[in-house]
Amino acid sequence: MKQPIEQPLKVNIENVNSNTEIVIVDDDPGFSFMLKDYLLSSMQIKSELFSNGNEFLKNYQSTDNRKIILDYEFKDGPNGLIILQKIKEQNPMAIVIMVSAQDDLEKAIETLRNGAADYFLKTNKTVFANILCSLIKINEMEMNKWN
Repeated sequence: MKQPIEQPLKVNIENVNSNTEIVIVDDDPGFSFMLKDYLLSSMQIKSELFSNGNEFLKNYQSTDNRKIILDYEFKDGPNGLIILQKIKEQNPMAIVIMVSAQDDLEKAIETLRNGAADYFLKTNKTVFANILCSLIKINEMEMNKWN
């Protein structure tokens, strides 16, 4: 009897690049621009950059449905956890992916407890691919929720 061959899951990326917009809130211009370029070149995902949380919050509205990639530490202003909490106060359904250069498990857990969808280390060589996979996973979950 022939054994079934396991096939890899096929990801429907058409819906990801057609309506997904990203906001990158990070004070590291090198990381921000490289991530923006990676998302654009790999999946044609457009992003908007903000250099700190306060600048982003001035423009944020509760009806904003863009996914947010948020740094944990900023040179100026409140940290990412405080910004995350303010975002969630305005829009509890906001999708926020946290990134940090600090390998601190307690900070990661605290952001997840406060509603972050994921937490990635910037120092990880695969951080951009991890973020992209997370965005695809979130998009598929949203599509399945409505189907």
